[in-house]
Amino acid sequence: MNALISSWKKLAPQDRRALGICIVFLLSVALYMGVLAPLVDMYEATVQEQAGLKKEIQFNTPKAMVLPDREAKLRQVKDEYESLKRQLDLIDRRDWAASDIYNEIRDYASITGVVIKEIRPLTQKKDGFLQSQPMDVTFSGTFAAIEKFIYYLETSPQVFVISEITLTGKNGSMQGGVVVSKYSIPSRVDSRMPEHTVRLVLAVPPWIGFAPFEIARHKGWLHANGTRIECYFSEHEKTNFEKLYAGEIDGTATHALELIQLLTKGVDLRIVAPLARFRSGDTLMVAGSSPVKSVNDLRGKTVFLETGGAAHYFLYEVLKKNGMSLSDVTLSNMSREMVSQSLRAGLIEAGVTFEPYVDRLQRERIARPIAGPEDVDNWALQFLVMREDALSGNGQAVEALIAGFVRAVSWWQKNPDEAMQFLVADNPQGVSTRTIEDVMKSVRFLPPAEAKVYFCSVPESQNHMDEYFKKYESFFKQELGYDVVVPKADIIDWRYARKVYNCTAHANTTHVNSAHANATHMNSTHGAGG
Repeated sequence: MNALISSWKKLAPQDRRALGICIVFLLSVALYMGVLAPLVDMYEATVQEQAGLKKEIQFNTPKAMVLPDREAKLRQVKDEYESLKRQLDLIDRRDWAASDIYNEIRDYASITGVVIKEIRPLTQKKDGFLQSQPMDVTFSGTFAAIEKFIYYLETSPQVFVISEITLTGKNGSMQGGVVVSKYSIPSRVDSRMPEHTVRLVLAVPPWIGFAPFEIARHKGWLHANGTRIECYFSEHEKTNFEKLYAGEIDGTATHALELIQLLTKGVDLRIVAPLARFRSGDTLMVAGSSPVKSVNDLRGKTVFLETGGAAHYFLYEVLKKNGMSLSDVTLSNMSREMVSQSLRAGLIEAGVTFEPYVDRLQRERIARPIAGPEDVDNWALQFLVMREDALSGNGQAVEALIAGFVRAVSWWQKNPDEAMQFLVADNPQGVSTRTIEDVMKSVRFLPPAEAKVYFCSVPESQNHMDEYFKKYESFFKQELGYDVVVPKADIIDWRYARKVYNCTAHANTTHVNSAHANATHMNSTHGAGG
């Protein structure tokens, strides 16, 4: 080190300056190569990476924006797939008659404004274990109406498949045709009781409160003394009623409001047992995009519902609670399942429907409720009703039917966990455990003690059903203009329930076998709206 310093001092000033410049230059080069160059390279790489990320963001942003919609569509498709599987397995246990398919297609045409010119059945086909009934349908209407009509067919809960379609004309006036096939599982004999002859056929709505019928059927409790009872679920309540008119089924489960409508149409029915008290399961829903926030916002708007029945009465109660009346809104007749389809398609703003549609519409954020069962004190009574002409000679079958329902209710109450598992797996609506639990909070099955009050102690002319009939008679008269009086003495027949409950007194003295008694006592000035 000393030698370097000595050599440095011996140099001339100009040499020391030149050497210093060289040393500084070399140090600068070393600093650049060792520090600055890597930093510059890193900076340039960072800039390029940022540019690449920006391009990637710009490219993927549109995809990300539609991702929620695609996820919602995927959930919808999965739900629809599961729904179709449940319907084929649980609802369509029987072959659909041509008249059932006519009614379904004509209903869709009526609600969309399409005019049906002809419906012609084609040859039935087998597709694996399924049966297909093709129908050749010709129609006319505007393009918008036909578009809605096709949508309803394709999204129908009754499993229709369109295989051919033709359209001619201009948008304002078009003619066309479709080949639409109704798929179903052919009716089959219960393999556990093949030797039994079917004596009674019932079709009941797929409501959880009627699940004891399905439990009893599943466990074989609907058979007695060589008699088999066929009980199946059908979502199309209107078709059930029409089958009652035509004598194609022997009975159904319904409540006082629908019963009044059936009686006004001249069907000679008998109430053979009350089944359960229930709170109306209807819900008033609006489209997710609707500005309607409350019931009062519906003033002057159109509400779609099944007029003349439980949904109509539910809306009446909801409006009354909010200081409104039915005259404050415009009503348009539409079945509950069609309300769900129309909300899903964005065709309507407000309507009344029930489970399982309410849960599905909410889950998919398609529609939201503004009034539900908890908003009105609307308890009603469900009945088992039979055609009067089906009772003759079928006493043991009717007793087996009532006893099977009672036994299923008792089993349900003693085995709630097992019953819940059964309902989740096999319930006719295919709804979730949470929804079943919510529905069951609004159902009160008739306990044995109360059943004996109905069947064994109190004369039919002074029983607890009076409050329901009077309430609905008043509704029909004041709101719908029908002067209706229900002839309880002619439509109540406790003979079979009394045997099930071992009543020993108060023999049935009020039953009248007169097909004309209903017309005499109904005092109806009009036919009730369906």
